[in-house]
Amino acid sequence: MGIYLVNISAANWAQDACAPLLDEALAARNLPPYPGPPATAGDFEEKLAPSMDDFADMCARHDAAEFLDASLIVPVDFAGLIELAVASNYDDVTTVFSAQRLLAAIAPIAAEVGIPADLPSGPLALDDPLTFYVALFQQAAEHSLRHGCPLTYV
Repeated sequence: MGIYLVNISAANWAQDACAPLLDEALAARNLPPYPGPPATAGDFEEKLAPSMDDFADMCARHDAAEFLDASLIVPVDFAGLIELAVASNYDDVTTVFSAQRLLAAIAPIAAEVGIPADLPSGPLALDDPLTFYVALFQQAAEHSLRHGCPLTYV
């Protein structure tokens, strides 16, 4: 058991109550709607098992902890968090964060802990929880941007 960070398929996004609400929130920021993930987007799944305390502390030191409140990561560039009036798996609202902003936020942390820029994608087998979470969120942001798909927690 545990929490997984996974991508949302095109079919599931088309049925997701967040999709039209996100488009409305983006329009309110004078941004175009998010078209949804392509049908050919690759899969992303990683289990969040180790303690996140050290990682959360490091994010706070880098003034980059805002994304930790997100329950949905989308490949759309916008500042801050967007709250959608749709329950997520872990809260009564869905909080959305930009994958572009996540990648930018995690970059200095990755540099500090020595995560290589060419870290291979795929399941992570890293023993240190801090390194694990830095690599996880770096790979998650890259996956979202590369494949144009949103990510959520289940």
